[in-house]
Amino acid sequence: MEGLFNSTEELVSGFIKYLTLGIDIMAAVIIGITITIAFISALKIVRKPTNERTLAAETVRLSLARSLLLVLDFVVASDILKTILVPSLSELSLLAFIVAIRISLSWSLSKELTRHTDHLKQ
Repeated sequence: MEGLFNSTEELVSGFIKYLTLGIDIMAAVIIGITITIAFISALKIVRKPTNERTLAAETVRLSLARSLLLVLDFVVASDILKTILVPSLSELSLLAFIVAIRISLSWSLSKELTRHTDHLKQ
C-alpha cells in the first residue's frame, strides 16, 4: 500500500490541503452570495422614499459587514491550517502578521456594527 499515501503525515497533509481548499471555496461562496443579496437590496432601496433610504441602506450595510466578519473568521482558520503544513519561521511570522491584520479588521468591523446597531435601536 505504498500507493497514494506513504505515511500518516502525507495523509494528514492531504486532508488539511483539501480542508483549507474547502474553507476557501466556502468563503468565496459566502462573499458572492452576500454581495449579490446586497446589490439586489441596494436596487430595491433606490425605489424607496428618501426618508426610508437611510435606514434601509444602513441595514444592508450592516448585513454585508456581518457576512464579511464571518468570512474573515473562515479565512483566518484556513491560514492557520495552511501554516500547520509548513511550520517554518518565515511562514509563522507571515501568519502572525496576516492574523493581526485580520483581527484588527474584525475588531474594527465589530465595533462599527455595535455602534450602528445601537444607533438603529434608538
